[in-house]
Amino acid sequence: MGTNGSLKTEEFIQNLQLFTHLAQHNIEERFVSQVADGAVSFIQMNLLRVLGLHPGQTVGDVARFMGVSYPAATKTIDKLVRLGYLKRKEDSRDRRIAHLHLTPAGQKIVDKYSGFKEARIKQVLDRFEEEIIREINERFLDLSRAIIDEMNVSPAACMHCGAFDPEYCRAAGFENDCGYLVKQGKSKAVKS
Repeated sequence: MGTNGSLKTEEFIQNLQLFTHLAQHNIEERFVSQVADGAVSFIQMNLLRVLGLHPGQTVGDVARFMGVSYPAATKTIDKLVRLGYLKRKEDSRDRRIAHLHLTPAGQKIVDKYSGFKEARIKQVLDRFEEEIIREINERFLDLSRAIIDEMNVSPAACMHCGAFDPEYCRAAGFENDCGYLVKQGKSKAVKS
């Protein structure tokens, strides 16, 4: 194991930053902009995706997930309600609490984004043999886990992987102690 002597740390970091910038800005943000005609941001689309998978979240849940203040979460939710993508449903036991649900228009925009992204990424992946893509995918996972281990990343530092795949926090390997799932009361660590 160990690093290849010819690969400089600085070069590796530059390539990693290039890839993450491409993934965030040239894939995710660009795709969201194309699908939603600039009406929602990447962060707002992620919130819609999470609420599609986990309906009934509260403003407090959203604030914790997004890592923002309650007022900032409320502002984001208000915009998505005005756009017709979210609706609030009053809690039957406490009228001060509202549960958030996608509207049919919200589900439609999430589905459109997911389909668009999958088709566009498939075009890139189709340029490579399946075995190569599988190997790259596994190496990305290994690299993510090594960074998490080496940098002592806590399970409480949510990477949102459990939000999209609640049964398996793949990158972190925190499936039994996922910070997001613990907050939601859905972690195996909480259930036991």
